[in-house]
Amino acid sequence: MTSIRTRLGSVISLCWIAGIVYLAVRDTAVLAKMSPNEWGDFLAGSFAPLAFLWLVLGYLQQGDELRLSTDALLLQAEELKNSAQQQRELVEVARLQVESEREALAFERRLREDLSEPKFSVLGGGGTFRGDGQSTYNITITNTGHDATTFSARINFLEAGWRVIASLPLFEKGLSHKARVEHPTPLEEGNSFLVLSFVDGLGRAEERTYRVSRESDHPHAGLKFQRVDS
Repeated sequence: MTSIRTRLGSVISLCWIAGIVYLAVRDTAVLAKMSPNEWGDFLAGSFAPLAFLWLVLGYLQQGDELRLSTDALLLQAEELKNSAQQQRELVEVARLQVESEREALAFERRLREDLSEPKFSVLGGGGTFRGDGQSTYNITITNTGHDATTFSARINFLEAGWRVIASLPLFEKGLSHKARVEHPTPLEEGNSFLVLSFVDGLGRAEERTYRVSRESDHPHAGLKFQRVDS
């Protein structure tokens, strides 16, 4: 568009100048008699239209350049917007990846902790009554999880004091340990607890606490163990 306007302006300017030259050559006698003031009026009248023409063409060209600049700025703004959107998407992808890795690490840690944790089940046999009012209670502790080291079991009947009923440097997976403990028959209801202490496969010192009660009201009923720690 700018090239077309320039060519058109040049053609009009050449035609206009040619016309002025033609008129001046045709009436040279008149030009020779003109005073300086008249020459000024003549030149002003001759070239003022050309100046106005090029002023208009320059204004139109400036408008085109402004439109092009505006389009370029809009395009740049759109590119920046798209770039910002892409950056947000990349950040979201990175966040999801980090979250996935964190969850995988947490799952791996939980799995490792679970595999390294000894798992105990405690069962009580029936009490063996003696004539002196005492009973011997049989307790079977089985480890179905990871090997436990520095294992000990202690019991406290009715808050009468703790008694160690088992102490093992190594309690291997799949093995059972039987303990015997004496107490007056029958065991009354109250705060009686069994605590298992050990070190797990990760070297952590742990404890398991069980509430001790009777399976029934029968004097020779066995013991029942319910885990109470979290």
